[in-house]
Amino acid sequence: MSYFQDAPKPIIKSEHIERFESKKSLTEEKESKKKSYAKKYVAPACRFNPNEYLLNDWLALGVSRKQGQSIVNFIERGIHSNEELEKIYVMPAEVFSLIKDSTFYPLRMEKEKYEVDTLIQVELLDINLASKEDLIQLKGIGEFYAKQIIKYREELGGYIFIEQLLEVWKMRLETYQMVIPQITINRLNIKKININTCTIEVLKKHPYLDYYQSNSLIKMRAQREKFSKLIEVLDSKLINEEEFDRIFPYLSL
Repeated sequence: MSYFQDAPKPIIKSEHIERFESKKSLTEEKESKKKSYAKKYVAPACRFNPNEYLLNDWLALGVSRKQGQSIVNFIERGIHSNEELEKIYVMPAEVFSLIKDSTFYPLRMEKEKYEVDTLIQVELLDINLASKEDLIQLKGIGEFYAKQIIKYREELGGYIFIEQLLEVWKMRLETYQMVIPQITINRLNIKKININTCTIEVLKKHPYLDYYQSNSLIKMRAQREKFSKLIEVLDSKLINEEEFDRIFPYLSL
């Protein structure tokens, strides 16, 4: 006698088979619909302006006649962006995904071009010639900064580089970055110091020279009677190359 009996075979009823076949059929039908749905819509052959598309053009993309007519009716008012196109309630999301990279809007392009052209035509302010009132008109510059920019300009003898605005007392980086696109520099009227005739008082007032450097130049001049070349300033042990490069545009013979 065997203690191990074969497990009873499951009884498969006809209703179970029918239910399985029904589910299988529904699944296949859904997959079939998905595939046909994916093939239903087609991408446009080339770039196009949605405002110029006719009913047949929309039908060619795969939308129904009813959807196409609703889209045409909506667009008759004129649209200027894909954002507006996407808001058309009958526009299938699949169609929008297919066409969004192929659309263009001439009116919007003209507007953007106009804005760029207008920006280019804005007259830049020369900070070496600007008055306090002129500077106050700049975005980001109030009365305080206007006064400080002019004060430092006078101390320097004029701005050589726009970056020198960062040396203005209490100038913030965000203010400087805001001002840059609005200004320019004319270097023709830079006030220079004649190192062969100036006094120590004049030299030491310049932001790029201190008393000791100024005194060194005066003593060197006395020893040589005069400077023959500006590069001789580098003979001073108190002035390195970086400091010379900064002061050089403000010196003359």
